Amino acid sequence: MIILYTSLLVLLMGARFLVRRRAAGLERKYAAVLKQANALLREPLPREGNSARTDPYQTAKRNYQLGALAQKKEALEARHYAWQARAEKVGRWVKAVRAWRGRKLPYVLGGIDAFSALCVLEYLGLGDRLSPRHLVQLVTTWLSI
Repeated sequence: MIILYTSLLVLLMGARFLVRRRAAGLERKYAAVLKQANALLREPLPREGNSARTDPYQTAKRNYQLGALAQKKEALEARHYAWQARAEKVGRWVKAVRAWRGRKLPYVLGGIDAFSALCVLEYLGLGDRLSPRHLVQLVTTWLSI
């Protein structure tokens, strides 16, 4: 019973770790794109030679780059929030399973233990010798002697 509980808890904690790492990685990518966009925004507008007029081609290129960075930033932000929500959900699952320890754990995992033990015995070919009918017949023969 404790083995199944521990393995379930380890599995959930591993999933939580992986999901948190993914969310943190997306957060780092988002921060890098945001820094890049801010640096591009702070750059002065390109001028044509010594004149006060801006170069239209360079301005168009800059606007295109800003638009591409904005799209990338929004996509990363959406993915980050989705993975963050998943991380919180798995964290709630871990918290719920930890709360099972004294209440639901003995009943649920005890039933799973008994079922898995019977499946292993059946797989090993001991199912007919350890069936309830055979065990009752064996006990009644012992008691009748």
